[in-house]
Amino acid sequence: MSDRELESPSGRRTPGLTRCGSHAPGHAPHPARVQLCRDDAAEHWEVVIVMGAVDDVVTLALGADLQRWRNHDAAHLAAQVRDCGPAAFLNTRLGLLFLRAWPRDQSAVFSLQPAEHPAAPCRS
Repeated sequence: MSDRELESPSGRRTPGLTRCGSHAPGHAPHPARVQLCRDDAAEHWEVVIVMGAVDDVVTLALGADLQRWRNHDAAHLAAQVRDCGPAAFLNTRLGLLFLRAWPRDQSAVFSLQPAEHPAAPCRS
């Protein structure tokens, strides 16, 4: 399997999981930040629908509102959405998106940053 492919829970090969050592917003989620989400109050959580991704910008539907976020590996996020569906949970305090496949699939959590902010470079 190449660096640009992963085995998904369904057994299909999906593109993604860029090898990145950066834990800046929009890059690889830091495990400690994922753990911090467990104890967050309900006001920090929103149910969202992942509408799609173009380049490194992901569009989420929050009710009738559309929000644009940036993620360095939006192709992997889109592939995960195809596998497990578009419904997700967004932790607004930490900017983490949890797809329905999480926690059984650790690659189904994504760090986001507002799309209007420039992306920080990846680190290898």
